Amino acid sequence: MTEQRDSAESFRVVVFADFVCPYSFLAVDQIDRLAREYDVKPLWRPYWLHPETPPEGTPCARTPERVERLHAWIKDMAPEQYPRIRIPEKRQYSFLAFEALEFAYDHGRDFAFKTALYELMWTEGADIGDAETLMTAAERAGLDADQLKMALDEHFYAERALDAIKQAREIGITNTPTIFLGKTRINGWTYYEVLQSVMEKQGVRPRLALAS
Repeated sequence: MTEQRDSAESFRVVVFADFVCPYSFLAVDQIDRLAREYDVKPLWRPYWLHPETPPEGTPCARTPERVERLHAWIKDMAPEQYPRIRIPEKRQYSFLAFEALEFAYDHGRDFAFKTALYELMWTEGADIGDAETLMTAAERAGLDADQLKMALDEHFYAERALDAIKQAREIGITNTPTIFLGKTRINGWTYYEVLQSVMEKQGVRPRLALAS
């Protein structure tokens, strides 16, 4: 039992994602569940899908037909999530959120922060390019919002966020989410049962199984 628990604690789960990606939002619930059930500590890293987006954002590039297909896909793949989701009317600026994620990481609250920020954007219609949205997410994650605001104003984490984005490109990340479960790479959203299978094939058992 000890050997199995040690493997869970040392098992690396890394998710490369962009807050503006609807498929990454759907992965949040799955990865949060994985963290609870398998006693692992997932790390979320940035991959900037649209670096051409200005800080104020741009009109959404999705045609009405693409929006309709996206709605249909979400309703089919994640029906429990579908009633809550609000598709943004514009393409939002991600980089400030990546800076905030680095701040949250330094304070040990990055996992909670990312969940709060995804919820604000995809279920409450907030703009992640707005510092006020990031401060709200910080408060929900148990962070000091004023400290975050100071860090953002000074762009204290800008260089580190850029380095993280460059690292993602250097290791060949091309889409979001890209999920690493130990030695296995999963490109794109997938069913939770697939994640479970990958975990258990690598010897990581659920917390309840370890306790029994």
